[in-house]
Amino acid sequence: MKREVLHLRGVRGQMVVGFGVKGLGAVTSFLFTWLLARAAGPVGVGTFGTSLTTVQMCVILSLLGLDAILVRSVSVNLSLKRTGQARSAAVHAIRMGAAAGLTLMSAIVLFHSQIATHVIGSALVGTSLMVLSLAIPIMVYCRLVSTVLRGVGWIGISQSIDGPITTSFASSVMIFVLLSGIPISLYFPSQLYVIGWILCGVVATILYRRAIRSWDPREALSERMLRSGFLILVANANNLFTDWFATILLAATHGPAEAGVFRVGYQIASTLKLFSATAETILQPVFAVAYKHGDLARIGRVLRLTILGLTLASVPLGIAVLVAPHWIMHIFGSQFASGALAMQVMVFGQLISLLFAASGSVLTMAGRERLTVALTSVSAILGGVLSVLLIPPYGALGAAIAIGAPVLFLRVASMTAVMRLGVPIF
Repeated sequence: MKREVLHLRGVRGQMVVGFGVKGLGAVTSFLFTWLLARAAGPVGVGTFGTSLTTVQMCVILSLLGLDAILVRSVSVNLSLKRTGQARSAAVHAIRMGAAAGLTLMSAIVLFHSQIATHVIGSALVGTSLMVLSLAIPIMVYCRLVSTVLRGVGWIGISQSIDGPITTSFASSVMIFVLLSGIPISLYFPSQLYVIGWILCGVVATILYRRAIRSWDPREALSERMLRSGFLILVANANNLFTDWFATILLAATHGPAEAGVFRVGYQIASTLKLFSATAETILQPVFAVAYKHGDLARIGRVLRLTILGLTLASVPLGIAVLVAPHWIMHIFGSQFASGALAMQVMVFGQLISLLFAASGSVLTMAGRERLTVALTSVSAILGGVLSVLLIPPYGALGAAIAIGAPVLFLRVASMTAVMRLGVPIF
């Protein structure tokens, strides 16, 4: 085995640092959800969660798929010492993403009431959605800067500006407010998140300037990023569609309180989803460079180690969810205990999907955007159909099944496609 995957500068070292930072983000995100549940109950969690997942969909759309294209471009160009190309790619992606983010933010600010009433089906969400939408261009900017830093190799730093700063700030302020006995409004969590993302944007700017200061001046781009990015955009939107659609359909048919119960279970299951997502973001530059140089054996080796590590790391949560699901949900308040079964379904769905982790990133970094779009489109259609069929009669449990089944299909199909590329998995 090559030495570079063993020392702290190699893939294992990057994984340790990346998971350490994302682990902090997971803890602070969990803490914030718990504090919000205690302070505002299911309605508060549902209102914020529905607004947040809608804003996250807008962020995905605003990124235009350029985050995946950018990490591939930066990592490959830096490996070939073409820093001018890397700088051009970064500037182009950030400008396009920020412009798209500002456009969607403006649309939500102007029409938040209509969106809440006629799209989401809950007028309570309107103000929270409007406030949280102010963070859309900042979130897009931070995500793209994080992508550049990953391409440079600053893994831990890149992960810190993709969520943990915001959740740490929001949790700290929420603790102070609750200890002070100050009552909070339904849109107060959204206000905290906007301020947290502003702070994150300042940190991201400082780090971005440091990362690129030694690069050559910009050169004419040798690739059409938007063309490739469009396919990634469709794939990324497909990946998030079911989570978003299930949440808003649940809020529309059963009310924000039921959506709040579901979002707490989703938050717990997302701990495992975070493991997988963190691994994929860290490994994308590795996959891109290895595929560029035809080193399929290294991709297979990294995938095997990743799947083994993620599976072992997820075992404690799986056991806890199996043994004491009601106790776990009761931590957030007695009103959330009814979502125990839905939480179990989501957690075990994520556990099984970890056996096929990072396969989607291999396809993207190998330039198989069309195949990725096809697979994610089928997954999104499956999720939409299941949501319509299961959520009205079964509520949170139906939503859990609707988001779990498409993930399993997508992971299995993606891993099959990776093996067909010639990557030795077994």
